[in-house]
Order: sequence, then structure tokens, then C-alpha cells
Amino acid sequence: MCVYDFHVNHLRPLVAFVGAHGATDIATKRWPAIYAACCLTPLPPKAVTALFLIASLVHFSEDGGPDGSVALHSLAGFAWFVFGAQRALELMLAYLSCIHTPAHYARCWRRRRWGALAAAALATATALHTVSRVQVVRVGHAVQRLVIAHVCTELCVQKERVYLVA
Repeated sequence: MCVYDFHVNHLRPLVAFVGAHGATDIATKRWPAIYAACCLTPLPPKAVTALFLIASLVHFSEDGGPDGSVALHSLAGFAWFVFGAQRALELMLAYLSCIHTPAHYARCWRRRRWGALAAAALATATALHTVSRVQVVRVGHAVQRLVIAHVCTELCVQKERVYLVA
């Protein structure tokens, strides 16, 4: 249903930086089962996109609370309506680059997730090389499923930390 073409010629380093942050998931015990469930469960395309949007709202609330996440997504929706998909996706990439990904790495640091940070560093180096010729990133259902899996994995990390502290 909702597949977005994002022209990234001028944004390749940011795309690599942001895209690679999900590699922190491989330093968790649960990622294989979570990714399998999220990526292989048969779902209609509209359901995948709806879950993608819900996962995004939930995930960004870790950065600025639920109100901040709703405000960001509302601003992105407004930008989409007024300026088009490309500008709205650029807005989200700016947020992911300047706020979310650094905050994600800071949370990994505070939680002493050294393996996660090492995986992300390697993934970033690989992604920088890989995207060097990419013109367009298609944010299709496969990518949306990967984002859903990343959010679910991070929710498990949060729950495990709560149990360890409690």
C-alpha cells in the first residue's frame, strides 16, 4: 500500500548513519525471533504500514515522550501535505540524524551495551560504502517491517533493563 521513494543523492552519509543504528539489535538475545516474527508474519500491506507508523510513534516517544513523538509525527504529516513526501522524509531524516540516533547510542552507552555500539560502528562503516552510489531508497514494506522489528527489539531491551533495576 504505502511505499515511499526517498531521493537521497545529497543525503547518503545521513542515510548510512541512521540506517545502521538498527544494527545494535544483533547484540541482543531476542533479535532473531523478533525479526523472524516481524518480517515473516503474513500481513496485508496496509497493516504493515499502520504498524510501521505505530512503531515509529512508540519508538520516538523514548526520545521526547509521547507528546513529543505525536508533535513530531504531526509536523511530518503537515510537511508531507504541504511540501510533499520528499521534504517530509527529509524532516524525519534530520530528526533521526540529529536527535534519535545520537540519543539511541547514548542509551546504549548508559546501558553498557558495548557489543551493540561495536555492531553499529561496523554497520555504519559498511553502510557508508554501500550507499555511495544509491540515488533512491525505497521505503517499502520490507523496510517498514525491519523498523517494526527494531522497535520491538528495543522494547525488549527496555523491559530487561527495568527488571534488572527493580
